[in-house]
Amino acid sequence: MSTYAKQGGFDGPVAWDTPDTRSALSRWAAGQLARFLGWVALWGAAVFVTVGLLPVWAVVPMTVVLAVLMYNAVMSLIKLCRFGRMRRILTVYPWRQQPGGVQYDARGRKASFVLPDPDRPEKTVSPKIAGFFFRPWDRIARRGLGGDLWYAGDPRFACVIAEPGLKTLTYAVQPTAFNPRTSPRRKGLSPEARRRARAIGARVAD
Repeated sequence: MSTYAKQGGFDGPVAWDTPDTRSALSRWAAGQLARFLGWVALWGAAVFVTVGLLPVWAVVPMTVVLAVLMYNAVMSLIKLCRFGRMRRILTVYPWRQQPGGVQYDARGRKASFVLPDPDRPEKTVSPKIAGFFFRPWDRIARRGLGGDLWYAGDPRFACVIAEPGLKTLTYAVQPTAFNPRTSPRRKGLSPEARRRARAIGARVAD
């Protein structure tokens, strides 16, 4: 087991102070920016082809292609905008490892994270991944993870999740963590869990 990614609660140095975390997050941000620009470029090229080169009968099916390209561009931009929240999580929580922390669902379509509740390790929590298309963790879960899942955060609120060695970073969140239209979590939280959740801007009931 890594000397700075362990199993357990909140003890240990925060992830931001451990080797390679900052460069891993920078690589993630650069990759998201490249994907966003790539999807925008593809959308612009598809618009040019649709308007300037295709016959009229082909315009309708091309609108589906344009919609998918725009969706992926918007999703890449949304992911890039999570940089600040991911950085904050990494400055508040340590890295942890979880055997079997990523699973492929029974229907064989999507990955899910199964992480322990920090205050009640016998219980598990599943923070959610956004998006429907081109989700890398679906492929990772399908082929099997080569080692224990790495994560920093509290799965009852939000986590930064990575493959072993800080590869394929992603952001997973509970719908109630930041949405003001939902009821904030109230029960089952230790004082330390409340303090750290508030430090990342998550909503915690008094």
